[in-house]
Amino acid sequence: MERIRTRTLNHLQKQELTQLAKRCQAHEPLALSAPLEDGLEYVLAMDGGQLAGFAFLFFPEETICECSAFVDPGRRRQGVFRQLLDDVLDLVDDREKQTGSQIDFCFLIDERTPSAMAVMKALEAEYWYSEYTMVRPLSQEDADYRCGLQICRQEDGLYAAVLDGAAAGTCAILPGESGYYLYAFQIREDLRGQGYGRDFLLGMLALLAADRSAPRQVSLQVSGLNGAARSLYKKTGFRDAEALSYYLY
Repeated sequence: MERIRTRTLNHLQKQELTQLAKRCQAHEPLALSAPLEDGLEYVLAMDGGQLAGFAFLFFPEETICECSAFVDPGRRRQGVFRQLLDDVLDLVDDREKQTGSQIDFCFLIDERTPSAMAVMKALEAEYWYSEYTMVRPLSQEDADYRCGLQICRQEDGLYAAVLDGAAAGTCAILPGESGYYLYAFQIREDLRGQGYGRDFLLGMLALLAADRSAPRQVSLQVSGLNGAARSLYKKTGFRDAEALSYYLY
């Protein structure tokens, strides 16, 4: 079986990765999709000119590597994943030698996916934490909320909360067809635990809800390691939509 390592996918490869990911999603529950960005590390397993599986690596930090793999449902239990994993681990070893740093290697999986969970068990991978996608509908009640902080729009969807003339927090909004995506939400450290985070978040929802022609749903992502943020989102009406989990190997 031929393996191809690349950081730049051509048009045909992008199509093949997308189609294989869709076959996997149709086969069992799976929230993960195939990323197609240049700069990631890809390993493609080819058999007879056909894509049997692929893995991709992402390095969010110099000492952390995230990996996900897809194997065609019709090609499982034939050693495809093992060959992909061997190549992936070789890439990580090379990176460690280049940087002189030890890299924590982890898998990113959807725990609803039976095959992924079976692989984690077989590899004796250790659960690390989960990343949650949370969603919340917008309502007229949201539009009526009166925020105690001054909210100023800065640029490109970035907003700032102001208290007594000083910056109190920031938040970014990305509009989409299915709804708004809220990210980079934070409150100044010395103001935390005093209700300003809740006030700022509800103030942002009020701004979005005021436009009746805009999407009526807001989504965000939050780490399971950030208990305070997750609690805030739950208390303001956000609910879990899906979760992706990290397993150390």
